[in-house]
Formats: sequence, C-alpha cells, structure tokens
Amino acid sequence: MSCDMDGAIEWQTEKRLPVVGSFESKFHIVSKGEGYINISGNPSKFLQGHNLFGSDDLKGLVLETMLRLCKLLNVPVSLSDYHSWSNGNYILQRVDIAYMYSLGNRNNVRSWIRSAEFQSKSRHGRPMTKGGTLYWGKHSRRWAMKAYSKGDEVGSTKDHRLPDEIPNRSELLDYAEDKLRIELVLRSMQLNDLLLQNACTWDIRTPAMMHSTYMGSIDMSNQFSLTEAAISDLPARLIAVYRLWKNGEDLRAMYPKNTFYRYRRALLEHDIDIAIVQPNKTSNVIPLVHALRPEAIAQVPDWAKKTDLYFEPRKTA
Repeated sequence: MSCDMDGAIEWQTEKRLPVVGSFESKFHIVSKGEGYINISGNPSKFLQGHNLFGSDDLKGLVLETMLRLCKLLNVPVSLSDYHSWSNGNYILQRVDIAYMYSLGNRNNVRSWIRSAEFQSKSRHGRPMTKGGTLYWGKHSRRWAMKAYSKGDEVGSTKDHRLPDEIPNRSELLDYAEDKLRIELVLRSMQLNDLLLQNACTWDIRTPAMMHSTYMGSIDMSNQFSLTEAAISDLPARLIAVYRLWKNGEDLRAMYPKNTFYRYRRALLEHDIDIAIVQPNKTSNVIPLVHALRPEAIAQVPDWAKKTDLYFEPRKTA
C-alpha cells in the first residue's frame, strides 16, 4: 500500500502468491475479493516444466491445472466445480495456440522470419519485428500471430530458458534447435464472433483447426511477378533492373547505395522489393508457404511420451 504524509491510504493491492509446479514453473495467484481469485501462468509449463510441446486438450489442461492448484493450496474441490471444469462450463477471454515447424536448422528459421517480414501480410497489413520476433496484428484487439525461433528463445532468453534441473535437457534443446514457432492468440471479441467463447465448444481438434485457418489467412506468397504488359510500361532503366533482380542478382552489390535505393523506391510502387534477393534457378531456397507444409509440423518426440515431460490430461466421462 501507499500512504500520503497524513497517513491516508492512497492505494493498496494484494500481493501475488507464487505456486510452484513442475521444475520450478510457477503460477501467481491473487485475491480479487467476493470469493474470486486471479490466476496467472502457463498451464503447459506448470504441468510439465516447459512449453516446447503439449496437449491440444484445452478443457483437460484447465481441469488438471485447477486440480493441481487446489491440491497445493489445500482448497477443497466440490463435485459441481469438478463437473464445471471438466465440461467446460466457463467463459474464455483469451486462448493462445502454438505449433512448431521443423525447418532443418536454426539459420533456416531465422531466414524464414526475415523473408516473411517483407513477403507476407495479414488483414492488419505488413508484419512488424521486435527482438527477433515477427508479429502480424501485434496490437489487434481481436487476433494476432507471431513467429520466432524457439531454439533462440530456450537457449538464451532469460525468462524462457529451460531449467537446468529438467530431465533430458540436452534432448529438449536439440529438439528446439530447428523449430519455427508460430503462435496464434484469439482474444475475447474474436472468440465471441467465432462462437468459441464457451470452453464447452472446444474439442481436441479445435486448436489445430483454428491455427490452420488463421495461418491460411496470411498472404505468404512469394514476390509478385510483373506481367509482360506491366513490364513494358516501366521506364527502360527499371526494366533492366527488374530483369536482373528476377534472375537472382544481388542488386545491392551491383549499384551505388543511392542508385539502389532510388530503384527500390520506384519498384516498390509495383509491389517489388529488390532488397530481397530472388533465388536463381540453381538455388535450393524453399518458398515461405512450402516451408510450412503440414508434414513439417513438429510432433511430440517418442522419448518424451509416457514421461513427466509430456503431460496428457486424464480422460473424463
């Protein structure tokens, strides 16, 4: 609390109680008055110590999290509470859905993110980057997506670094090494529009279906190609520049800086960005969309199944 010089209380707040789950992962709980509590944390991390992979069973994760918290806090669970949690009789204000794609190595992941910054767009417009993470609709009140290197995150980021004491830590780091993680967040307004605000409407297939739908809404087509008619309308100097770029030449290395940017500004009016070097015929560069083919979605590794590293909610009748 904060008091003024006369001792009057200006403001006060309840301290958050940290509740430790698997491998020091924590939930923070604070009283909100009138019999309510606010719970903040990541269910997957709380139940299995990491979020490299996990269950798509939203209702099961909520049920197991609540039962675990109540047990740790010595709070009795009534039969009606248990049935409400297991049946999904509650309102969702936000849902985060994450999938990871195996791109071969970490350099491919970083290259994909850099290319997608210029070669993709959503209904929100062009994406933005911050700290190595690419955002579509970062400030949207409805939905947003972001992409980043999971290997970079768990290997060095302080807040997301894997605990030193977690089992199979080296295998988990190897698993994350080549992974592109793409996360979708659905906020309250969008959940209402989709008629998914009630948890009871979610089943095991809903997360994958939502993720696929919103991935499909992002335009990740490769650079636009001008038709011959459009090319003929360009000034002669730009036609030559365009054809050199289309053949895979690095124009930044060919022209003086001022000349390069003058040509770039002119061609950007035609949705052509010559700052992105095009693959030549012998290049093995993988197009953005092809890199995210369904078979590239990372699966739970066999060595993690039936261990504490992969938490599977119980099946309820």
